[in-house]
Amino acid sequence: MYYDLHVHTNLSVGENSLDETIDFCRKLGIEGVGIAKFFTTMDELKWDIPEKYELDIVKVLVIKANTIEELEKNVRKTRNQAEVIIVHGGDYEINRAACESSYVDILAHPELGRKDSGLDHICMKAAQENNVAIEINFREILESYKKNRVYVLSSMRENIRLCKKYGTGVITSSGAYSKWGLRSGRELASIASVLGLELGEAIASVSTIPEALVKNNREKLADRKWEGVTVVE
Repeated sequence: MYYDLHVHTNLSVGENSLDETIDFCRKLGIEGVGIAKFFTTMDELKWDIPEKYELDIVKVLVIKANTIEELEKNVRKTRNQAEVIIVHGGDYEINRAACESSYVDILAHPELGRKDSGLDHICMKAAQENNVAIEINFREILESYKKNRVYVLSSMRENIRLCKKYGTGVITSSGAYSKWGLRSGRELASIASVLGLELGEAIASVSTIPEALVKNNREKLADRKWEGVTVVE
């Protein structure tokens, strides 16, 4: 069962409607889709997703913070309202804080806007201890070019190397802002494989790893097992 946990629709910053996006995912063989929304206000926590879809629709919140304090505050505030929490990476301090938080599920594109990978052994050890997965974001490759693409690919390879060294999970996603940015599970796995994951690891990054993450979080949400979070009714 293939999952893509980072897909934007016009419910957030994406171009296509939910129906168009889900239909395209179905054609690509994606069976689990993370519908992502950037968190800006508490209104973003209100999900209006019909139950008519045959695919597994996952409610994903993306936290983009300027400071560590803002990140920690927003993660605690929203943890019980989203099935998956992704932190918008790039800044090293934000990358590290995300890796050190047990409330965070995925650190997206830690290499964004950088000429290095954005991570080091400190981040990786923390991510492994807190079960924070590192994302390989296809959109970062798709929308980069020339020398910048070289930096992106090199940084992703380095982060995969570090993930394998420290036993940190990797999740590969499209990061799509439109249906044309979506890719099949096999295509996403192929990208991860080219970047350094073994074939089985690459397939797991779009199947068993995201599936287990969603299942575990849904069980926690049902029992409110996250300690120290703010519950918003």
